[in-house]
Amino acid sequence: MQSVTERIVKGAITVFVKKGLQATTKEVAKEADVAEVTLYRRYSTKENMFITVIKNVLEKKFHSLVLEMAKEENTELFLMKIIEDRLELLSKNKDLVSMLLSETLRGNLTEQINLPEIIFSSLKQGLEHHFKLKNQSVDIEFCARQLGGIFLSYIILPHPKPYYKLTAVEKQNIAKKHAQAVITTL
Repeated sequence: MQSVTERIVKGAITVFVKKGLQATTKEVAKEADVAEVTLYRRYSTKENMFITVIKNVLEKKFHSLVLEMAKEENTELFLMKIIEDRLELLSKNKDLVSMLLSETLRGNLTEQINLPEIIFSSLKQGLEHHFKLKNQSVDIEFCARQLGGIFLSYIILPHPKPYYKLTAVEKQNIAKKHAQAVITTL
């Protein structure tokens, strides 16, 4: 049996993914099967609940292993690992990512839960670490933006099949093409 907190988090995510910050506490309370006053006692405001719940999800789902991947000596393999990892994660959470991007574009999100910034800063850290280990001078900002564009394209532009549903070979081929394209600009 789920705890009240687990029900609230699950209910809030379900409602916020559908409606973003336009969702009401009444809708969240109904989805979580709790009294609306319970939400106010725990979070005080809808915005605080949104930030707390979304931040929790981002930390769990989008915790980046980029620094660990950065230890890969081969730059193409390093980029392929990043691309495969991020595309897998983003495509599995497309609805959440789309809602967060929408709220970001509206200016409704704080830096704590600004998904593009979270993705971009972790990419830059990983790229800096990788190229520092290789003693190679690279425009990290430009490279991170290229990768960010790849990720964004898989969220916004239509694809016949979500990335996470592709075969391992298809995923690897996509990652390799993108990695090679990024390398040509280094």
